[in-house]
Amino acid sequence: MRQGAHLIMTRLTRLFQSLLGGVAPHRGGVRGLPLDKRPPVPFGRGLIRGFTLVELLVVIAIISILASMLLPGLSGAKEQARQINCVSNLRQLGIGLQLYRDDHQSRFPPKVAWEPHPTAPGTWVGKDLQFALGGHDPVPPLNAWSAAAAVRPLNPYVAPSAVYRCGRDKGQAALGIVPSNYEALGCSYHYNAGSLTVPQGGGFKVPPADPEEGLAGKPESFVSQPVRHILLHEPPARIYARPDGTLFWYQWHRHAGRYEFQDPALAGGRFLSPILFVDGHAATHNFTRALTLDPYHPYEPTADWMWYEPLR
Repeated sequence: MRQGAHLIMTRLTRLFQSLLGGVAPHRGGVRGLPLDKRPPVPFGRGLIRGFTLVELLVVIAIISILASMLLPGLSGAKEQARQINCVSNLRQLGIGLQLYRDDHQSRFPPKVAWEPHPTAPGTWVGKDLQFALGGHDPVPPLNAWSAAAAVRPLNPYVAPSAVYRCGRDKGQAALGIVPSNYEALGCSYHYNAGSLTVPQGGGFKVPPADPEEGLAGKPESFVSQPVRHILLHEPPARIYARPDGTLFWYQWHRHAGRYEFQDPALAGGRFLSPILFVDGHAATHNFTRALTLDPYHPYEPTADWMWYEPLR
């Protein structure tokens, strides 16, 4: 097999040489001479043998097989590089969040930032930080509820830049966040600050200590296991809902085509999300089992993560 493949590749190389440089593929005779300088070959001796149709088809088939084997590997390597970049981004944001806590009595950022009301001088309006602790300004009409860059607590420590962007960010169209979370809100990563969406009839097997605020505004001592407690995540890690109660699940990484689903069992792919933990380490985790095995209790603690502190 190896000798046959070598022979085919040798002949293919000679054919390419003849096409590109005018050197004839041959057996015997003077090697490497241009066609117009080759001495005549007597009939019946040293005849030039070209490729047969069968050989060409075999070569084409081999190239097709090799391509089919290599392309998925290249695609997988590219996707792996994107995930590594997200993990690196989260580590940098984790350093910024640690600096924030150092400057704020070891407390986590709030869930809401206050801005001057645009049409009512002397009054203030609360804007959401859960979808974006840092990053550039949200675009209209999302700026009606998402905080401006000037009041986002992470920006003084990590300036708005591509560090807030996931390369596989596909947005959340059902929530009006398009074409991506980064382009629409300035940040791809969400803050684990409570308000975890559950299906009707579902909930938590152990009541959370603070279901509405989560980590927001809490002292570091609130967290019992920093190595497992989620601090920042991407949308595929959890469930989201529109104001009318319709639920949505998302897939960003290692997934092509449709990325937004109303039933996780029909999604087909995996619910992968890079995660930043309270202790500062970051890693990509697969939330598929948690979101599909028992969809009415998707936030129960596992050996790798926990979403909330249980009520003590």
